[in-house]
Amino acid sequence: MKNVRIIPAKPKENKKLRVAAYCRVSTSGPEQIRSIEIQISAYTKMIKSHPNWIFAGVYCDIESGLRRSGRKSLDKLLEKAAKGQIDYIITKSISRVSRDTLEVLKIIRFLRERGINMHFENEKLDSIEADKEFEITLRGKLMMKAC
Repeated sequence: MKNVRIIPAKPKENKKLRVAAYCRVSTSGPEQIRSIEIQISAYTKMIKSHPNWIFAGVYCDIESGLRRSGRKSLDKLLEKAAKGQIDYIITKSISRVSRDTLEVLKIIRFLRERGINMHFENEKLDSIEADKEFEITLRGKLMMKAC
């Protein structure tokens, strides 16, 4: 009879997540600038106060959400994510990422392929779950109609 040796699984190490936030406003008016300043402050504080997170930056654009062009900070955020420098992204809502539902889906699929979750605070949704795409699409469209 053969000897069987049981090798216990190594416990997962508590790897800290590199967390970034994405903010966007449409115009550079005083109310919009104040809004983005509040978002930057809140996300910076939130990420830095979480014990298992490493602050990976807050990326902000002052551009329309209808087009992807001109949104340099979003591009930079996605580049860093592609290089493996970001593990988790927080944003206020689907519409902050884009008002174009197809564009939002492209972005979350790009991130999901790399194992990166984007959390939409207002909708309480996580993009990493493929079955949430329908809900993200539906909520995104409803939000666009309300605006």
